[in-house]
Formats: sequence, structure tokens, C-alpha cells
Amino acid sequence: MVHLLIITNIIVFVYQLYLHARGISVVSTYGAIPEQITHVIPFFSMVPNIFHPSLITSLFVHDVEIYQSGFLHIIGNMLYLSAFGPGLENRIGHTKFFLFYFLCGVSATLCHTVLHYNSNVPLIGASGAIAGVMGGHFVACSKSRIRCLLLIYIVSLPASIVLVTWILLQLFNTYFFHQGAPVAWLAHIAGFVAGAYFIQKFQPLPQPEPSRSVPPESFSNRLIISPDRLTRRKRRSSAL
Repeated sequence: MVHLLIITNIIVFVYQLYLHARGISVVSTYGAIPEQITHVIPFFSMVPNIFHPSLITSLFVHDVEIYQSGFLHIIGNMLYLSAFGPGLENRIGHTKFFLFYFLCGVSATLCHTVLHYNSNVPLIGASGAIAGVMGGHFVACSKSRIRCLLLIYIVSLPASIVLVTWILLQLFNTYFFHQGAPVAWLAHIAGFVAGAYFIQKFQPLPQPEPSRSVPPESFSNRLIISPDRLTRRKRRSSAL
């Protein structure tokens, strides 16, 4: 399922590049625009439409502007998905991982939408869903190790160290670069928290240990008195 998601994102990105070369942008059409998702109930502008299709379509749309680090957007997302996705998928299964991925992505997008309900800037990218995968991996596979690129070397590090460093970086960026930033840092954090929470619902229940019952014969054997001991007891009683 991880490979299918990566291939789908790459295909959509290539199609975006094709349309972009023709002067067509799909960001405003398939991106999640908070102002369009909310304002569905009078006097309750913050309440979102949880069935809005852009909550799903926006997860496959990435920035294609080369001069604005567009390629780094999808490359970074796919690297994180390939690093943390397979271990979690093996843990909970293909179908559950598929549902878990979209649940985290939609949750992250909804969080951003509610906080910026008057914004008309589209939210795009799979970062929220992948952050959820990272949050789930942090809870379910905390003792695993992943291979990372450190400067020019590939090293194996505990997944928990990488994930803690990542979430601290998101918190730092949210605090210092939140205003006017082109990156939805809060959506990353929301996805991570959603993944850490929802993974507890998707993990298989632990199997109870088999009870160790004492065989009946072992208890009855304790009540068996050998003939020698019985004879000794009769001799003692007769002697008294």
C-alpha cells in the first residue's frame, strides 16, 4: 500500500507538471480552501463540511513551482513515507494502513481549516497524512531503527530519536514562523497527534496468555499415601 501511494503521488505530480507547462493549475480546483470547506452553517462559520471532496484530493496535490522548492515538497514527503510507512503497514495490515493514512490526512486538513476558516489560500500536499504515519510509527514501532541520510553518510538511527527531533522542529517553526509562512506547520503537528491517537484503534489487540492449569493427577498424587508410610503410622499408633 505504501508503494501504491508513492506511485499515485508521483503520477499526479507528473500530470501537474504537464498541466503547469500549459498554463493550467489544479491547486485552486483540488486544493483544500478553508473558506469553501467552512461557512456551511449560518452563524457557525468555523464548522467544516467533513464530506468536502478536497479533503481527499488535496492530499495528492503538490507544489510544482521549481523556484519555490516545489520538487522538495514531494521528494521530502515521499522519503518520509517510504521510511516510516512500511513498518507501520506491516504492523496493522494493508487495509487498515490505507484507512489510517487518509484518516490522519483529513484530520490534519480539518484542523488547519478550522483555525483558518476565513482563508482562501489552498492547502495542498500529503504532509498531514504522512505526519500521521510518523505519529503512528512513534507509538507502535518506537523501538525500530531507520536508515537516514546524515550529511553525506547513510546511518541507522532509532526511529524515536528521528521522530522526536522532527516534532520539535515543527513546534519551533510553528512558534517562530507561523505568521505568513507558506508551510502549514500546525497541520503537520495535528497529523502527528492524530496518528499517535488513532493508531491505538488500529493496532491488533494483544492475545491473552494461555492459562496454566494444574493437571488433576498432579493434585491427586499429593493425596496418595504410600503403603510404607501407612504401615509406619500403624506401628506408631500401636506402640502408643
